[in-house]
Amino acid sequence: MPKPIFSLHALNTISVLLFACLLAACAPSSRPRPVETRTASNECVAGNHARQLVSGGVTRRYWLYVPGSYRPGKPAPLVLGFHGNTGHADQFEGYSGFVPVADRAGFLIAYPQGAGDPPTWDVWQGSHDIQFVRDLIDELETICDVDPARIYATGHSLGGGMVNRLACDLSDRIAAIGAVSGAYVNAEPCEPAHPISILAVHGTADMDVFYGALPPDGMPPASHVQMNTPIPQWAWAWGQRDGCDTQSTGFFKQGVVSGQQWLHCRAGTEVVFYTIQGGGHGWPAAGAGFDAPQVIWDFFSHHPLSVSP
Repeated sequence: MPKPIFSLHALNTISVLLFACLLAACAPSSRPRPVETRTASNECVAGNHARQLVSGGVTRRYWLYVPGSYRPGKPAPLVLGFHGNTGHADQFEGYSGFVPVADRAGFLIAYPQGAGDPPTWDVWQGSHDIQFVRDLIDELETICDVDPARIYATGHSLGGGMVNRLACDLSDRIAAIGAVSGAYVNAEPCEPAHPISILAVHGTADMDVFYGALPPDGMPPASHVQMNTPIPQWAWAWGQRDGCDTQSTGFFKQGVVSGQQWLHCRAGTEVVFYTIQGGGHGWPAAGAGFDAPQVIWDFFSHHPLSVSP
């Protein structure tokens, strides 16, 4: 299991960056989505590719994985994978385990790189990273045959916080998200334009993102990101945004892992929440009884975009 990627130094860094963003009155772009017909280029070939693009006048990096089964002319699903705070895209690619799943299922994976040193994500309302993700999707739709109704986002730790922000602010492009140990900083200001399917995985013994918002003594360690809402309540709030049943239904129990879901949501969406009893902050280890990348992809594959792209 990878080492948790939160630290006091890292969280001090992100606090400064996020406060600076607020002072600068960052606001989401209202640039309309291009409507021209796109033709995939010969850049989308099987393998792993380090790429970059300019977004907002800044050169940003990302890694693109194209499975061997990809065929031009046959639109493929796209999964965006977001690393944690101070992490790196290639690091997340290595431990998240999505590549074998992509090989079997035939979807593209792009791993965006956070900005700054150390790298981080702007997860606050008005995030400048929203425009970067829009630009990234636009570029990927240009070089590859991407199915615009099947674009998804997954992330770990602060990367989970970033995909939560995408669900709030980019529901016209993202069909569903899957977060693991998500640090949902500034999660409550959230008004998605369309219903969006949500999956999350959290451990009850996470010492970086507390399952219950605060430990029993009320004093979080220095590495903790303060959450205003307990994680189960965060999941319930998404059920309400999507217009689901008020009460969740248990649907999964295997060892220390249990799952609940909110059903009868608007536009065929769904909210699913997995709890790992005694689980920590790290990405669930392969072979530990819960195959996170496969579970997340299975969820994505059943939830296309809830609105016409």
